[in-house]
Amino acid sequence: MRNILTILIFLLFLTSPLIIQYNGTEFWLHVKAQADEHCEENDEECEEEEEEDNDNDRDHEEEEDEDEDHKKDEDDEHQGDEDENEENNLGKSFKTSPESPTACKSSVTVVGKVGGSVSNKVTIEAAKSANYSKGLAVFGINILATSEVPDGKLLHAANITAELIDNNEDGTPDNTCVTALLHKLSTYVSMYNLEDGNSVEINPDALDEAGADKYSGLGAYETLDNYADGDNHDASIEEIFHLITQQGYSNVYPKIFGESNTSTSSLAKAMDTARGGEQRCAKDECNWTYNNTSCPVWSDLVDEGEAWYFYADPSADYATQMTEYIYWSVSSNFGMHDSTAGRKKSRSEWCPNTKEKLKAQDPAVYNLINDPKYAFPTVLPDANYQFYTFKTSDIQFF
Repeated sequence: MRNILTILIFLLFLTSPLIIQYNGTEFWLHVKAQADEHCEENDEECEEEEEEDNDNDRDHEEEEDEDEDHKKDEDDEHQGDEDENEENNLGKSFKTSPESPTACKSSVTVVGKVGGSVSNKVTIEAAKSANYSKGLAVFGINILATSEVPDGKLLHAANITAELIDNNEDGTPDNTCVTALLHKLSTYVSMYNLEDGNSVEINPDALDEAGADKYSGLGAYETLDNYADGDNHDASIEEIFHLITQQGYSNVYPKIFGESNTSTSSLAKAMDTARGGEQRCAKDECNWTYNNTSCPVWSDLVDEGEAWYFYADPSADYATQMTEYIYWSVSSNFGMHDSTAGRKKSRSEWCPNTKEKLKAQDPAVYNLINDPKYAFPTVLPDANYQFYTFKTSDIQFF
């Protein structure tokens, strides 16, 4: 009888939709379920959480009985925060990572408007205060631009965002858990025109104060057709992917892809090997040293024990090293640097610039990013999203 009960609870877990909760430091998954929480024997932490939840439920019921008007005032005060209201109806919580990339509930659409969701903290008012004048949302990620950014560059970034989120281009996010969290965290891409000398200066204070402080910067000057000029890669792929991994994968899968200066994730361990050994730094300026800083000319692989990833930017701390490492890994895996120009670009800090070299040189990260349960993009984005054609009319001007 006990075995039958266990199986029924397990099936209920598999068939119940997961919902994202992020408290600022930890990622939580919620499952809508009518069954009581099932704690394993001797699992004191689980039992304590269950007792705490039951106490909270009883307290909540007492508050409702004592003061219905007060409850209504609180509901009105928090109206518009869809995620918090939804949490009140949740039956079960898990501090764990999803087993399937599509296990989470996500209501985002391919194209949307800035400030189109009441729960998103990137509003038109805050964007205008930051000196942005136009933008749109792609799968819940806001893309904001100054007046100096050509509309074509903004639409290019929109296409790249869509292709990274929906790599098979069927109109649905490949990893709904990552996408849902990116939306919940009010992430955005900040587009400016030139590397230096812009007449419009972005001031993100208003967005920061609103709680929208997770973004990635992207210049229109570096938003290009990938290596079309024989020298430069499409930086929109890099910068938008940084946002997806730093705020998405790192938080949804902290034990696997967690990016921090103290991380011991699978990604961190793989990177330590790729850099020829572990070295950490969390300072404003880091002095990185490597036992190898060149790629082989007459062979494909770096000798065992030597570094094949040797990013040396002194402004990069250990967490930033991880961000760059997974970018190089995934972009090489989908062939972004598989060209003479790509090899020239990568060899100053990265050797396995093709999928074949990556598989042979760094099987640890290769296996991680090709595991289907994480749904990383495997096809190179070309700024031509097939499911939907982004148009100038999709851009909001404010």
